[in-house]
Amino acid sequence: MELRKALAPNLQVASELYPVVKKKILGFIDFWDTHPDEATSKHKEVEEELKNLTGKDMSQFNLWEYWEEDGVENLAFRISLPNPTKVPDFKKSELKEVLTRIKTFEAPTAYKNNEFLMVAWANKADYYRELLKVNFDKYDFKFFIRNKNKAGDYFEYSVEEIVEKLWDR
Repeated sequence: MELRKALAPNLQVASELYPVVKKKILGFIDFWDTHPDEATSKHKEVEEELKNLTGKDMSQFNLWEYWEEDGVENLAFRISLPNPTKVPDFKKSELKEVLTRIKTFEAPTAYKNNEFLMVAWANKADYYRELLKVNFDKYDFKFFIRNKNKAGDYFEYSVEEIVEKLWDR
């Protein structure tokens, strides 16, 4: 099922911003390596530039030590990708499609020579979980991880179970 534009990640904007954002992050790291005493003021400058470029609150991103999380490519992509928005007419079938996209693994073979598409593929579940968080008050991260029931048995919620938990408004 194809998702309508309001629900899909805006990869067009992200692809335009990604190389610029990545270059700014790497430039900051190079500056920090050569001018450690001035790194704090440069950090604030780069954060402000990225905020102006993307409209995002940069406090949620770690420019100082991105390598301890998951690399400059993923960080640059997450900064570049516009945040999901509230969609007042979210349909149940669309919710099911989004959940299926989160919970279904698809090998990224078609993207192996395209850094941007590979990073987009790697971050799609995060985008879709954020979309659900913005649009459904009953969103809970536990729906997407392994849980333990009262008997001590582990389980994962199915797509259908999550649909029912989120849709019950």
